[in-house]
Amino acid sequence: MARSSCKSSSRQKASTRPKFCKRYSRIEDMPVINRHAAGIDLSGDVSHFVAVEIGDELEVREFGGMTPELHDLVEYLIANGVTTVAMEATGVYWMPLYDMLEVAGMDPYLVNPSHVKNVPGREKNDKLDARWLHKLHRYGLLSASFRPSEEIRPLRSLYRQRKTLVELSADEVRRMQKALDVMNVRVHKAISDLCGVTGQHIVRAIVAGERDPVVLAAMRDTRCKCSEEELIQALTGHYQAHQVIALKQALGRYDFLVAQITELDKEIQTYLTGLIPLADDDIAEKIESAPHDLPRGKHAPCYNVAAYVEIFTGHDPTCLPGIGPQISFGLLAELGKDMSKWPTDKHFGSFLSLAPQQKISGGKIHSSRTRPGSHPGAGLFRQAAVAVIQTDSALGAFYRRLAVRIGKAKALTATAYKIARMYYHLMRDGMAYVELGEKAYEERYRKRQIASLQKNAERLGFTVTPLAA
Repeated sequence: MARSSCKSSSRQKASTRPKFCKRYSRIEDMPVINRHAAGIDLSGDVSHFVAVEIGDELEVREFGGMTPELHDLVEYLIANGVTTVAMEATGVYWMPLYDMLEVAGMDPYLVNPSHVKNVPGREKNDKLDARWLHKLHRYGLLSASFRPSEEIRPLRSLYRQRKTLVELSADEVRRMQKALDVMNVRVHKAISDLCGVTGQHIVRAIVAGERDPVVLAAMRDTRCKCSEEELIQALTGHYQAHQVIALKQALGRYDFLVAQITELDKEIQTYLTGLIPLADDDIAEKIESAPHDLPRGKHAPCYNVAAYVEIFTGHDPTCLPGIGPQISFGLLAELGKDMSKWPTDKHFGSFLSLAPQQKISGGKIHSSRTRPGSHPGAGLFRQAAVAVIQTDSALGAFYRRLAVRIGKAKALTATAYKIARMYYHLMRDGMAYVELGEKAYEERYRKRQIASLQKNAERLGFTVTPLAA
């Protein structure tokens, strides 16, 4: 029997030799990448375990979660010459310590817990987790999770707070609709928006005590599509005092949330102005001369947010298909303006869970699904993709062609991935988007199909001849 060795005898048949075999020198020890590293296991707000290499020994020390104890932890790391720290993401407890480490001049690594699973078969506890984090980080086996720059973080917090307030206001609108439905007042069935001019006038009149449907229907705005007779029928209901109270309270909460959104918009505008390194008069002049329109839609900001984004970043994301003023601001708040943190547009798409993750075995692709999870920025790119579905643009044609073959959901993700790559190249390289149009896209797709047919025909010994016109 032939041995499975590269030094086979000459009498061994060639067919039994391995296709590829190469000898290497013996495996060397792994090189140390981060010599002055530390690992921290964050155990909620109770205590933190810190693993630091002191001399030839690894010391694990416990610190509390209060602010004075966090300061002691940072001083302990500084005293032992630590320059970089790895810690797992646990709720929001890592944020104060992360900020303190940044202020102290260290390089904190916030790592994904799924990437630092302990070795199977070993006992798992907080001390061992800290030691394991230190070991992995010391050999450079950990990658830091994305976190925006220090100047973008407050903007992201304000943006997410605004988004929460908008969602809460939508809940109050649904509660108003429920109270009206219980009283069989179908005003929101006759008009498109209960929070529009007509809807708000009618709801506030009902809360004030008006019950006559003719009087209520007379508050109809001239732009309302339904007739006054239809509105009278919808406003004839079975009013109940306890449901009117529920309607009144929901309206009060809605007004309160709208006032908070307006207040938050002023704070966001002030912060955006502070980020731009220009005088206030120069910023105001640039805003006035900007070609952007004010954002439209419910709860839209009352200032030209797209102009602020362009002045701050130096690029105009609204030139991309599907990206409007509010989406451009959301992308800035969630991702920042520095795209160099992702080496390529494919890394960027993978981070957003929009890029396909191919699983290849034996030279065959078994799966091309996207990575589980979704970044908030991916939701914004999907909103942009929805906006181009029915347009006559090249992306609209791309979505419609793909939806027939793989389904609408996957086609939407693929379209969002295309827009994300366009955004990446715009923000990093200043590469402007040029709209080809649906006809140009279909012509390019037709040429690709013809080229593919010709290639396959030549491989099989045939030729492709176009039919006579």
